[in-house]
Amino acid sequence: PPVDKDKAYDIIDVMKLLGDARGVSVAQIALAWLLHQKHVTSVIIGARSEEQLADNLAATSVELSSDDLARLDEVSKLKPEYPGWMLERQGAERLAGLS
Repeated sequence: PPVDKDKAYDIIDVMKLLGDARGVSVAQIALAWLLHQKHVTSVIIGARSEEQLADNLAATSVELSSDDLARLDEVSKLKPEYPGWMLERQGAERLAGLS
């Protein structure tokens, strides 16, 4: 699938800032972010070495604030795709009529 590399780098930049502020790796921030998601029931890690495994497991101790989570959610938010954007546009007029 197509990947928006600029968006991916924007997300990594934010994770790097958060990781540097806590003295943890980008991987730990990424995994901690997933662990904070209510809809995520499991996280699969792909460690290739004992060091990576230890780093990944340490993500369970990383606490992200609501501001951190909001920042990550905002930078990673997907653009609406059809038909979603169409439904929102049409629905806005209908919702305005209910007020």
